[in-house]
Order: sequence, then C-alpha cells, then structure tokens
Amino acid sequence: MPSRSVHPTDQRIADLKGREEAQRRLRRIAKLMDSQIRVPGIGLRIGADAILGLVPGVGDILTGAIAAYLIYEAQRLGIPRSAMLRMVANVAFDTAIGAIPVAGDIWDFFFRANDRNMQILARHIGGLPLDVPYEDAAPYTETGRR
Repeated sequence: MPSRSVHPTDQRIADLKGREEAQRRLRRIAKLMDSQIRVPGIGLRIGADAILGLVPGVGDILTGAIAAYLIYEAQRLGIPRSAMLRMVANVAFDTAIGAIPVAGDIWDFFFRANDRNMQILARHIGGLPLDVPYEDAAPYTETGRR
C-alpha cells in the first residue's frame, strides 16, 4: 500500500493547531491553579494553588509539580531559555514563600506564578506583544489582542 505524503503546508497547519491546543490546555491549567474561583464579597480570585497550599507539605509539593509541568510544556513549545528561567524563578519564589507556615498561605492568595508564567509564554509564542507590561496583559490573554 503506498504511503501518503503530507504536503508541507498541511504539516505546518497541523503543527500550529497542535501548538494552539497546547497553549489553551496550559492556560486552563494555570487558571484552575491561580484564579478559577471568585471569592464572594471581596472579588478576589483564587485557585487550587491557594487551597492546596493550606495542606502542610503535600500541598506545596503538588502545586510545585503542576507548575513544573507547565514549564516543561512551555519548553516543548520552544520558548527561549531566558523566558524559561523567568518562569522557573516565578515558581521557585512562589514555592519557597508558600512553604512558610501561615504567611505562605496568605502569599498564595495573592501571588499567581502560573498566570504570570502563561503571560510569559504568550509573549514568546504569540498572542501578547512584547512591550505590554504584566499588569496590563489581562485583556490580551483571553483573545490574543485588545
């Protein structure tokens, strides 16, 4: 049976679709970890990271492992080494402070390493201009543009 060759354009389209799906999957995980739930009354958004961080030891290890997976997938998508190092620093900082009893639990409610890392990814893979500061990035991350 003769093998079908794939046209280079078709392969590029398939690669782009795969990258887009990977980015969507990573953004969903980051949102689940950092900002999925809105706290009624105060409007603060929290995620599984803040909730799991309340479990001594195990919670911080688990959330660190999930964050490491996001970085691994970002590396597979081809982000530059400098961006990957910033992502690692975000997670290391979040994990180190989050491991401090009580203060770390409060910290986890406000510092969102996974959301920050997905914005770094968006800057380097596409969808977010390089000159947009982190604080102004939210309108870009949902639609890819303002």
